[in-house]
Amino acid sequence: MRFFTAIVLLLTVTSCKLLEFRSGDEVVARVGDHYLYKDEIKNLIPAGTPFSDSIMMLRQYVNSWALKYLLLSKAETELSKSDKDVEQELEDYRNSLLVYRYERQYIDTRLDTMVTDKEAREYYDENSGNITVRNSVVKARVVKISSSSPNLARIKSMYRAEALEDIDELERICYNSAERYNNFENKWVDLANVARELPLDLFRCEEILRSSSYIEVQDSLYTYFAYFPQKIAPDGKPPYEYYLPRIKEIIVSRRKQELIAKLEKDLIKEALENNRIKLNINDNTRNEK
Repeated sequence: MRFFTAIVLLLTVTSCKLLEFRSGDEVVARVGDHYLYKDEIKNLIPAGTPFSDSIMMLRQYVNSWALKYLLLSKAETELSKSDKDVEQELEDYRNSLLVYRYERQYIDTRLDTMVTDKEAREYYDENSGNITVRNSVVKARVVKISSSSPNLARIKSMYRAEALEDIDELERICYNSAERYNNFENKWVDLANVARELPLDLFRCEEILRSSSYIEVQDSLYTYFAYFPQKIAPDGKPPYEYYLPRIKEIIVSRRKQELIAKLEKDLIKEALENNRIKLNINDNTRNEK
């Protein structure tokens, strides 16, 4: 890179160590009045890295370091005085950062993150008409088994089992002979999670589920069985159990907003009472009748 004709590397390599600096050399690179010292990069290259890779890694790091100062130098030269005046922006950023940190501390010491089942169910009942899902939500079990497995036919006959004893038997067989078995802890999940277990994309899975409750598919080595004992189509109302984590997030978020609103209200009230806010507003609204 032509930018770096001004960079002087003071690095040498000895036969004893992969990267070693000449005795007394502390500076690795220089751009104008900015220096990169060997102590800053001494842990940059892992032990055992080949020589050529070490040099490449070093040059990439130095180039990145130097470019930062070259761009800064260019900005100092090319920008107008007004464009380089960033004091107000820095002050605004500092103020915003301090306020954010104080609000976070205020919330952390006061926020109740426990959401009772009663609160969650009330929210669900009140808002369920507005809750929909983009993808199908399902309960599912997926089996991935070698197409040459002697238990393939048996699993094919059992993977859609409904009786608990048959499901237990299926899981026992899968544990011993299947490459993978996943029942998603018997919880409601997004169909996208199931699609990741199959050699099919989400669109194809949705297409199949419109008219079927199971999927059978093969690739070059494996056969996949997926069964969906329960499913809710896209744009349908998700079950309470599936939406519960999101409900808790919403309720806790509301509490955060309420805490901030209370903080702001209390600060204004306290400041007015202590005359820390002085108003010079001609309010004529009282006479508008």
